[in-house]
Amino acid sequence: MKFLISLFLTLTFGFCLGQPAEQLFEAGEKAYQSSRFTEAVALFDSCLRSKPGYAEAYFARALAKERQNKLDAALTDMNIYLDMVPNETEALFTRGTLRFRLEKYEQAKEDFLKLTELSAGSTNTVFYQKGASPGGKNQMITTQGSLKPLLFNYIGMTETKLKNFKPAVQWLDSALRLDNNNADYYVNRGIAKEGLNDPTALADYQKALTIKPDHAVALNNIAVLKRTKGTPVADELEQAIDSDSSMLYPYLERAYQRVEGGYYRGALEDYSSALKINDQDPEIWFARGSVKEKMNDLKGAYSDYTKAINLKENYQQAWLNRANVLAKQGKYTEAVEDYTATLVFSPEYGAAYYNRALAYDKLKKSTEACQDLTRAESLGFAVDGKVKTKLCGN
Repeated sequence: MKFLISLFLTLTFGFCLGQPAEQLFEAGEKAYQSSRFTEAVALFDSCLRSKPGYAEAYFARALAKERQNKLDAALTDMNIYLDMVPNETEALFTRGTLRFRLEKYEQAKEDFLKLTELSAGSTNTVFYQKGASPGGKNQMITTQGSLKPLLFNYIGMTETKLKNFKPAVQWLDSALRLDNNNADYYVNRGIAKEGLNDPTALADYQKALTIKPDHAVALNNIAVLKRTKGTPVADELEQAIDSDSSMLYPYLERAYQRVEGGYYRGALEDYSSALKINDQDPEIWFARGSVKEKMNDLKGAYSDYTKAINLKENYQQAWLNRANVLAKQGKYTEAVEDYTATLVFSPEYGAAYYNRALAYDKLKKSTEACQDLTRAESLGFAVDGKVKTKLCGN
């Protein structure tokens, strides 16, 4: 495969030699429109080697790189383009959404607010942006005619990310005044309202479902809200997963509810599905490890806790749980090492002292056991009298 890609780029470059920049740009545009993004980027590269000041090639290459999910590289090209062509509406909007996706929320907000001061120019360009709601898929849009409500929606989402919930709701109100038939806008307003503990958030999610009955985020958030009110709901989560199996949060919410209901095997399946979507979140590895521990799969639990620790070295609860798993297997020396690591990251953790005391006792280290038990008690950890007598005597 690497050979074929190398051969393709060599042939492309050889084909491009001697061609005017304009021809290379047109060929790149055709490749982009045919979804041949690697070829498009290579052609725009050649165009810019031929004519480094060709501004439109930077814009076009940014769009192609975005479609390759090379967001940082796309943002660099868009910055160059805007240095050459300041205040260009499409470019500002695209850069704002790139910054949003890269979690550069303050910078994204600057671009979006600047756009509110400019009148939207017309365009025939069709390009892709991330869906205008959390977890949204790529969607094809044009800035002509649809920019203002979409722009207000993005500002609202950005304010929510910055935890400025009141202005977020106000911006989303504005988006809905211009377009009251967009399910994403209702969902995003519902999320902002939750930040304000506004009970009408549920009504926004329900309104979104009247427009788009399979809206995965709305279904998931309704299930979460109902669970917080003491009424766990499975139907909405099932529908959310059926609607978008690539969305992480319904799996996590359903797993949580299944654990609460004692359905550990189902929870294990959900956490495993979640890890197929995102295997870089230590919290998910920890949660699956906890389920495996409840199911007495101690080796599996140890493996998951280890993965969580590898991703987040100071994850004190993962160190503690892994130590407990080792102790359950009779590996007390290793357990003491993990309890000690827990205390390195959390020196006032009473449970770690208490459990290490029990491990020391198993290793016949009575002095260390009594010292840890005394320390645990001084930190407010409840110590049974019989245990205290056993480890420290009268």
